[in-house]
Amino acid sequence: MFRGFKYRNFRLFFPGLAVSQIGIWIQNIAISWLVYDITKSPFIMGLIMFFNAIPLFLITPFAGVIADKFDRHKLLMTVQILFALQAFLMTVLTYTGLIAIWNIIILGMFLNCIAAVDGPLRQSTFICLVDDKKDLGNAISLNSSCFNLARLLGPAIGGVIIAYFGVGVCFLVNFICLVPSIILVKMMVIKDVKCEKIMHETIFEGLKEGFLYCFRTPQIFTLLMYLGAFCFLIMIYPMLMPIYTADVLKEKADVLGFLLGATGVGSLLSSLLLAMKTTTSNLRQIIFYGTVLSCLCFISIGLIKSEFILMFLMFGAGLGLTAVLTPENMLLQSVIENDKRGRVMSMNSMCFLGTTSLSSLFAGSVAHLCGIRNTFIILGGIMLIIGCILSFRLSKLKF
Repeated sequence: MFRGFKYRNFRLFFPGLAVSQIGIWIQNIAISWLVYDITKSPFIMGLIMFFNAIPLFLITPFAGVIADKFDRHKLLMTVQILFALQAFLMTVLTYTGLIAIWNIIILGMFLNCIAAVDGPLRQSTFICLVDDKKDLGNAISLNSSCFNLARLLGPAIGGVIIAYFGVGVCFLVNFICLVPSIILVKMMVIKDVKCEKIMHETIFEGLKEGFLYCFRTPQIFTLLMYLGAFCFLIMIYPMLMPIYTADVLKEKADVLGFLLGATGVGSLLSSLLLAMKTTTSNLRQIIFYGTVLSCLCFISIGLIKSEFILMFLMFGAGLGLTAVLTPENMLLQSVIENDKRGRVMSMNSMCFLGTTSLSSLFAGSVAHLCGIRNTFIILGGIMLIIGCILSFRLSKLKF
């Protein structure tokens, strides 16, 4: 389960990532709660997240080319420092009472500019963190467990902080959590061998080659379509849950934190079980079962109002989420050519981060028109149908 830790770079990378991701989740729940508290409108909340997503679509494709062309170690350092700068600015604005919707949007767009580079950069760096490619899948699964641990602890901690100390403390904690990540990345020694061809190509030539490679490789194209649909319809739950908690349950931020924490427990368990896999066999079946489970939990959330049952449904949704996201990443990285890894992972990040943020406008509009409970039913039902179609397509492809 923990094979990746025998490599020094991964031992340095993992704890810094874990702590920084906890801080980012604390900040995410604080921003969601703050925006809804100011606007009281699901539509406006979705609209703000939509504008914040624009950098993801504009920058992410180029980020993959940058990761393939330039030194990954220096890029990782720069990204961590910029994350810390954004958290520091959010802290200052909140404590000085200058925080408002317009600067939340600006700093949100700045954050997503950084995230647009961070996603493909980090995902394509795993091949440099493990010496044996056979352990790449384990490193990806442990990375997933890191994110899920953050999803477990971050929202729960953030909810308690908001309820008892205020949102400003959340931004300060995020800044503090990013400092160890900067130090540990600095200590890493990464051998990043570049392909001569990409080194002599312009960024636009490299971008074109990456797009064509993704669209002409059926396995990659189908996996990206699956991920895009799943993230657009299901991974929007962190935006929907503050509305659900406030309007349906009539509860405060601490309850929201524990509900999102239950999702993190399920996701963490799922990722640790996947870390024990040494091959890519049965991953397509796991993706399908994960889709069915998360969709059924989504539909049930819209039908059931009990807080006790809701905790179990969020746990089940967490199991399903990771059973889709992690195997998709493992399958994808198993078929990518090394010289195109950054560009393909930039497309993967765009499907993951970009569609999630873009869908906030769609989900916010549905919640405004149909109500938050019906939104969960509609999104879960649509994804269940799409999942069946794309899983059948995946079953016919060779990996």
